[in-house]
Parts: sequence; C-alpha cells; structure tokens
Amino acid sequence: MVNAIAWLRLKIDARQKDRQHKQNLYETIEEIVEIADPKIRLARRYRTSLLSPVEKAVSHCRMLAGSIPGPVRLHQKTYYDNPLVKALFRTVDEMETLLRQGRKTAGPGAEKELFALLTMTKEETTIYGHKQQGEMILADVPMRAVTFIDHRIVAPSPDPQATMAGLVKRSLEILAGVALEEIGSLRANLAELRERRARLSSMRSILRGKRPTFEVFAQSEQENAGKLEELETLLRETESKIETARKEIETPDDALGYLQRILESPAGTLSLRGQSLKLNWMNVLVEGEEPFHQIDLAELALNEELRRSALLVSFDR
Repeated sequence: MVNAIAWLRLKIDARQKDRQHKQNLYETIEEIVEIADPKIRLARRYRTSLLSPVEKAVSHCRMLAGSIPGPVRLHQKTYYDNPLVKALFRTVDEMETLLRQGRKTAGPGAEKELFALLTMTKEETTIYGHKQQGEMILADVPMRAVTFIDHRIVAPSPDPQATMAGLVKRSLEILAGVALEEIGSLRANLAELRERRARLSSMRSILRGKRPTFEVFAQSEQENAGKLEELETLLRETESKIETARKEIETPDDALGYLQRILESPAGTLSLRGQSLKLNWMNVLVEGEEPFHQIDLAELALNEELRRSALLVSFDR
C-alpha cells in the first residue's frame, strides 16, 4: 500500500512538472513571437507548431551558456596577479570603468558579489620587435599582438543561476531578432517590388496616351513602340518577382515557417567554440618555445560573421 501511494505521488509530481515545463515553453513562445513578428499569432496553431522548435532552441542556448568558461574574478588585485585578467584589459582603470557600469546595471542590493557574462571583440595587429632565435637576437621581427576592445557586461546578478537564465533568455532573443530581420527584409522586398510595378504601370499608361495626343508633332511611332516593349518586359519580370516574393512571406504562416526554421537549427545562427591563446607579457601570440601564459575563452558567433569573445566573471558590488 505504501509503495502504491509513493508511486502515485511520483506520477502526480511528474505530471505537474510536465505541465509546468509546457507552460514555461508557451511563455517563451509568446516572448519570441512578440520579437520576431506578432502577426505570427494569426497563423493557425502557431503555439503548437513552435513547441518543439522552441524546446530545441532553449536546449541549445542552455548548452551555450553552460560551455562558457569561468567565472573569473575581476578585481584590482587579480588584474596584477592573474595573467588572464591582465590580458583582457589594457589598464586597470579600463576594467574599473566597466565594473562600475555592471554594478549600475545590476541595481542596488545587499549581496556583496555579482556574476555576469563579459563579452569583447578580439583584435590582432602586427607589431615589430626583437626575438631570440638560438643565440641570436633578431630585430624588427613581425609579431601578432592581441587586444580586447568594446567590453560589455551582460546579465549581471548576485545569483549565478539567475545570470545563466539571463544568458539563455538573451540568446533566445538573439534568435528571434534574426528572424525579425529576415522576415522584415522579405516584406520590404515585396513592398518595393509592388511600388516598382505601380511606377512601371503608370509609365506605360502615360506612354500609351502619347500616341494620339502628340500625333500632330509627328513623334516617332517606332521610338514609342520600342519604349512600350521595354516597359512590358520590365513589368513581366517584376510580376514574376512579386509572385515569388509573395509566396515567401505574404501570410502569417509564411513568417511562422521562417521562425520555425531558425529555431529548429539554432546552431546555424548562434554558435560557440573554445578560444585558447598563448600570449607573452606583451599580449603577443607565442608560437615557439618562449615563455607564455595560456588564456581560455569562448567565442560566440552570430551567423558565422559577428564574433565576440566571452567569459563568465564575478566582481564586487
């Protein structure tokens, strides 16, 4: 009897967790749709259609957030003691300015420590310096120096779990934003083609009306016919493009399809890979046997074009 009651409680708990899980997914769907295109709500059974894609996207974003190294403590002391922190900032003042912004974003609180994601752009420049090769010292040797710029603090929170949840939310918003741009671009293209059709139709009407109106001036019939033929060709080409564009994005179901495709394969839009750099004390990339320190970061990529180095950090409120 006891075992039966325990089994029943487990079943009830499992069903409650399943209902809560679906409810969370439905809320996430609404947030994504609001960003990507609210007109998607006019599509039949849009929430059901997005349930599986959103679940895949959430899982992918959680994997990304969980793969970012850290947290690494940012403090004036660690700037001088930790080669990783020293490599990320050109000066301690630069780091302190960023941390003040992070504290302001997090808002007031009694907690002493904050957690966040640090993102930045990695730049490589060629510098010339001395390099030892065996017993010889070579001058004016080209070397690649690394600098990190455009630092940003993302999702600061006194709770590391809340920071991770914030990163997942931001990642989903990025995916929805990509869908927004794609849908908007397709709609803008369709609107532009329709405007072009209207202009061409107006020009054709004007040109057709010139024949009787200007007949007394003996305007060339051959010239008019050539222009009309050219306009007719352009109109046919435009109509064909409009038909293609209309099939792509005219209805809410079309927009829903684009959002589904992005969420079904989120790694094609937002990806992460490890980024290990061997640097000497001047932040120059080391390839030989000279002394170096290794820094390990993550590199986030959006559509394999926009890239940002990333690291989880902690700092004093």
